[in-house]
Amino acid sequence: MKKLFLSFALGICCCFLYAQEIEVGEAEMEVITVKEWNILLCLNTSGFSIGFQQGKTPNAKDKHFWEVEFSYCMHHKAVLSRVPFGGRSYCYGKLYDLFFLRGGYGYQRIITHKPYYGGVQIRYFFSAGASICFGLPTYLEILIRDTIVGNHMKIERYNPDIHNDNNIYGGARVFDRFHKIAVRPGVYAKTGLNFDFSKNPLKTQALEVGFSMDIVFPFIQQMAFNRKKPAYFYAYIAYSFGKKKPRYE
Repeated sequence: MKKLFLSFALGICCCFLYAQEIEVGEAEMEVITVKEWNILLCLNTSGFSIGFQQGKTPNAKDKHFWEVEFSYCMHHKAVLSRVPFGGRSYCYGKLYDLFFLRGGYGYQRIITHKPYYGGVQIRYFFSAGASICFGLPTYLEILIRDTIVGNHMKIERYNPDIHNDNNIYGGARVFDRFHKIAVRPGVYAKTGLNFDFSKNPLKTQALEVGFSMDIVFPFIQQMAFNRKKPAYFYAYIAYSFGKKKPRYE
């Protein structure tokens, strides 16, 4: 899956780079903007995220922005399974689903401007900041065998030492999982390329490819029988859309 994702992202980059002229002059009658607002919808190698950016453009090439992002991270070994006789699907061995709330500062710089007749504007960027990790624990429907009162179901937090294929009936409902949520402070960082293909100089439509990283402490063991991970790395691709504010309205 990761190889397919990276091949797809690389193909998009090559297409945009090929579409650009080898030598492009500065855009004629270029609209000067002072602010930008963007919404990002992102898919990564471990899940997905949605974000918002607001920034200023002090000159024709630079952009400084603040961002907020909410993302979901699934362990690469987590595989959905279901017992033969029914029950909700669940991931065997998964202790937590991880969610990250990020907030930070970023910098973006134009590599190539759009020519006056249209095209693609390419920018590189990086951003970093603080994050909060929310670990949603796994709860399961467990089959309790009792010769006195009879067999019955009970919602229990997943414990790999006592829960297995012999007594797991299925996954619990989402609302049954909001107990003992693990909360961890952390930091994050992102970098990549942004390809703006909008035809309107006052609007943004862009594809973004890059890499991101989250670090939390204390560590969270996301999967049973696996070591705790201090850092989470992703490759991602995102669609960004928004508006720009011109200097003179």
